[in-house]
Amino acid sequence: MTLRARLPGAVATAIEGAVENSATMTGAGFDETVGATTAIFNAIIIGVAAISLIVGGLSVINTMAMSVAERTREIGIKRAIGGSRGRIIRELVAEAGIIGLIGGLIGLGLGAVVVVLANELGRASGTVLFDLTPVTAAFAVGFSTILRMLAGIIPAWSAARLDPVSALRYK
Repeated sequence: MTLRARLPGAVATAIEGAVENSATMTGAGFDETVGATTAIFNAIIIGVAAISLIVGGLSVINTMAMSVAERTREIGIKRAIGGSRGRIIRELVAEAGIIGLIGGLIGLGLGAVVVVLANELGRASGTVLFDLTPVTAAFAVGFSTILRMLAGIIPAWSAARLDPVSALRYK
């Protein structure tokens, strides 16, 4: 059977009428369905990414707070010998940034391995799944570094406010 129609959807209507229990869809309908499905997946991915970002940020703040607590006496000594609050904050935020940079580079390396493996598996079916560009890589490492530095500000500010005498007595 050959069907030709001038109106969009006329072929689909003709098929539905000619073949019982058939499901047909026009190109525009298919595009609309794919677009809606893609939007749902994007919303889920953004939601998971936001939750991961919040949990990661809180973990970084907690880790930095523990680091500051363990180094309270050291910070007290620095303050007692003339270290300014700004210097303490800069030192701890820089330390957080270095840790973020190293973590970002390790994550980039592991991510690159996953991208290569996924693309090799996808090539078998003729699909390239991921594209890791230099811009994406730089953004990921930069984002990791900046996020870690931002999360380190609160514990660093708290450490800089310590009274040197109290910090030296801390056990």
